[in-house]
Amino acid sequence: MRWWKLAAVFSLVALVATGIWGYSQYKTSRSLELYLSNKYQRAFYDLANQSQSLEVLLSKSMVASDPRLDSALLMDIRQQAAFAQSNLGQLPLNDVLAGRTAKFLSQVGDYADSLARQVSQGEAIDSKQWDSLKNLYEQSVALNHDLQEMQANIAENNFYFGEMVQQVRARLQKPPDTMAQTEFQALDKQMQLSPALIYDGPFSEHLERTEPAYLSGLSNIDAAEAEQRALAFMDKQDGISYQARVTGAANGRIPAHRVEVIQEGGSAVTVLDVSKQGGKVIWMLNSRPVGGQAVGIEEARQKAKNFLADRGFGEMRSAYYQLHGNAATFNFAAVQEGVTLYPDLIKVTVALDNAEVTGAETSGYLMSHRQRNLPKVGQSREQALAVVNPRLTVTGGNLVLIPVGATDERLAYEFLGKLGDDSYLVYINAVNGREENILKLIETPGGMLTM
Repeated sequence: MRWWKLAAVFSLVALVATGIWGYSQYKTSRSLELYLSNKYQRAFYDLANQSQSLEVLLSKSMVASDPRLDSALLMDIRQQAAFAQSNLGQLPLNDVLAGRTAKFLSQVGDYADSLARQVSQGEAIDSKQWDSLKNLYEQSVALNHDLQEMQANIAENNFYFGEMVQQVRARLQKPPDTMAQTEFQALDKQMQLSPALIYDGPFSEHLERTEPAYLSGLSNIDAAEAEQRALAFMDKQDGISYQARVTGAANGRIPAHRVEVIQEGGSAVTVLDVSKQGGKVIWMLNSRPVGGQAVGIEEARQKAKNFLADRGFGEMRSAYYQLHGNAATFNFAAVQEGVTLYPDLIKVTVALDNAEVTGAETSGYLMSHRQRNLPKVGQSREQALAVVNPRLTVTGGNLVLIPVGATDERLAYEFLGKLGDDSYLVYINAVNGREENILKLIETPGGMLTM
């Protein structure tokens, strides 16, 4: 009898030990699956982003005319193609499934590298090579479109990468006919058919200066003064009282007092950062919900322009905006002697139900704005226009100041160019006639984007 009891105890211990071991193996397996899923997801999204960059860079290379800019674009194309190829290689896809896409990325990189060497040796891109670039661009558009559709499906279903992990875990020689694999097969088949924000406006990121130029030499303010500055900045309604209080400090690039303003009888709170030096509002946001649209874009733009003028910002010019819900955010740049100063940027948000200014962001202006000694124009508009790629249909030609690198600025002519259905902003140096930069314009339902 004792023997049977002892055997039962040993059996129970063995069963428990087996269970513990099995659970440990399960946890290890799940951890490995999660690691692989995250790895594949990161590789896929990086691939999608690099594909988008490739499309934009290829389109810019088709309209660039300055050898320096063209060479830089081609080198960037080679780099992005290499990155995209590397991320494609990290996905658990067999050579047949990913072969055509990988070959395309390899061809793009090799061709861009070849053209970059040619351009650096002083040889221009001829019409046949331009046609090849156009062909590669059209393929990149198709690739990017398919990857974006896959991104949307992944976001909706959230199971592709788990399928990939299961494929690896099962060590299958032949990939299963899952949705994820099917879409990659469709992508590769499509490649075989081929022959081989909150938008802020152009140059929206202000220069990275160590000190805000506009605040230089101004004295510091205390909390009580910050409250008064916040109240004075707001777009207040007549007959309604407002109360402001400093709730803390904001220690960003521009140290500030954090101020909350409450409207009498209302629940919405407006939050503002007021710079400790100079007492200038860095940003403002009113949290109230916006009702149905009753105000047009041009009326809202004029309201934003008047709002800035009333607060002492001087002459400002606006060209771009973005819609988000029933509100519109306009970007304004300072103007000096008729020249638009793109580094000196302010964004103003207007609610389209009653034209109230509900948001503002002035950090670009505070960091960069000052009286410039603008260089003397050395090129006429017509001379600058002659530098633009003749394949473009061109309009515009206003003088603007654009940032170059971290600290430099250049006076340039800004031209709007069209090639087929694509639009570009081309910047020609107004002093020496060099092509400084190209931005691709992308129209969306919410406004205009640049890349």
